[in-house]
Amino acid sequence: MNLRHIWVLFTKDVAHGTRNVIFILAIVMPVAFSLVMTVLFGTVFSAKPKLGVADVGSSEFAAQLLASDFMEVTDFESQDELLSAIETGAVAAGVTIPDGFDDDLVAGNVTDLTIYMWGQSLISDRTIIGSAIAEDVLDASERDTPIAVNTELVGDREALSWQQRLLPLVVLMSVIIGAVMVPSTSLVEEKEARTLTALTTTPMTMGEVFFTKGMMGVLLSIFSGVMILSLNGGWGPNPLLLILVLILGGAFASAFGVLLGARTKDVQTLFAVIKGIGILLYAPGFIALFPDTIPQWIAYIFPTYYIMQPVIDISQFGAGLVDVLPHVAILIILTLALMAYLATNAKRLQVRVAA
Repeated sequence: MNLRHIWVLFTKDVAHGTRNVIFILAIVMPVAFSLVMTVLFGTVFSAKPKLGVADVGSSEFAAQLLASDFMEVTDFESQDELLSAIETGAVAAGVTIPDGFDDDLVAGNVTDLTIYMWGQSLISDRTIIGSAIAEDVLDASERDTPIAVNTELVGDREALSWQQRLLPLVVLMSVIIGAVMVPSTSLVEEKEARTLTALTTTPMTMGEVFFTKGMMGVLLSIFSGVMILSLNGGWGPNPLLLILVLILGGAFASAFGVLLGARTKDVQTLFAVIKGIGILLYAPGFIALFPDTIPQWIAYIFPTYYIMQPVIDISQFGAGLVDVLPHVAILIILTLALMAYLATNAKRLQVRVAA
């Protein structure tokens, strides 16, 4: 491949393609859907509840709260600063520890402890914070609770919230829309404008055209995926692994988009084909919406499942490379097979276009 040819075509596509409505929609649609999800259901990737603490004395109980690893706890100098932070939503709740609070607990004296809640805080955050404070009060009082509460799941699977169910669909949208639609529409528009024929009658080969169009789709796919993860705080403990999966997913979807563009004659036919196969592309995301009614193994037969599932496992459950390796290996095989098909058929397609 001639890198100079690729660079010239790529800069031309960037200059003209970014003004194309398809290019803009490929970025806007996943982000808009993600924002709607956030408004309706709360943050997709649940962050730690935020608690503010104003310690009037030097309380060990306050230090115990500040050391919590499942809440984000902030220390404030005074109660006024704490209340101001709660009113603006900087923290979901706050508590002021009065002077002598530790001594009263140990002595068994009755004392008041007021928890201030932000009016727009999530119910789940309120529950977690209230339970954590109650547990720390028991620990600080040096008394044992007379009962032990154990949680046991009943049924075949854990209940999933709607944001957890919708997340796979958002992931697929962010990776696939740009990677499939932008290369395919770009190729078809080049055909209709007769510029593709002009390109392939120069020293530039059809393989170089395919590679350039596909590269644009991959970059757009990665950009959309990064935006979705950043908006929702969903990078998890392995961001580099997530980026790798996004690159592989974008490469597969983009190669498929190039194939669609190479096989389709006009934009109307292309949109009809994309509309017709859309259910197949997004099927794993729709299947994940109904984990209790649709057998989840059905999603395995769709290639896009191997894009979606590694991203979910890494971002939501902190999976490592070993955990997602089987899915990633299948995705690599599918991508290489699709690219090999495009490479072996590029010359034949070039002859068809030139004719």
